[in-house]
Amino acid sequence: MNIKALALASVIGLSVPAIADIALSSHPAAAMPTDFVRPTGAFMDNSQNWVVWLRLDEFGNYTYEGLDRKNGGSLNLKNASMRGNSRRYTYTFENTGYKYIIAHRPKEPSIIRLTVVSPQGKVILNRLMERVGNDWDL
Repeated sequence: MNIKALALASVIGLSVPAIADIALSSHPAAAMPTDFVRPTGAFMDNSQNWVVWLRLDEFGNYTYEGLDRKNGGSLNLKNASMRGNSRRYTYTFENTGYKYIIAHRPKEPSIIRLTVVSPQGKVILNRLMERVGNDWDL
């Protein structure tokens, strides 16, 4: 008889129920929204100077593309941190100390709030934006 094989079989046999219990347990879901909750599409402020395009890329990353139509500046960001609950979520994208915060209420899918915070903690932009479509070309 092979002692090593018996020991391995015993460990695997004892581990399977614990693994199955962990994998099949119904734990409450964390505050991570499903893809249909995340705001996507092109959003524009009332002045029509700022455009933000939020989307899920081909790898499932949530992305932010911003355009200052007045000055022509643009910015592409990925890897947002997410906070919130089912009433209000925030997605924070960071770039060289600046925070680009998208606030979203799932009950109002066509409205977001864009807040830009400087590295010193000063709010330098705070705009309510409305969804204007799916395309970047506005």
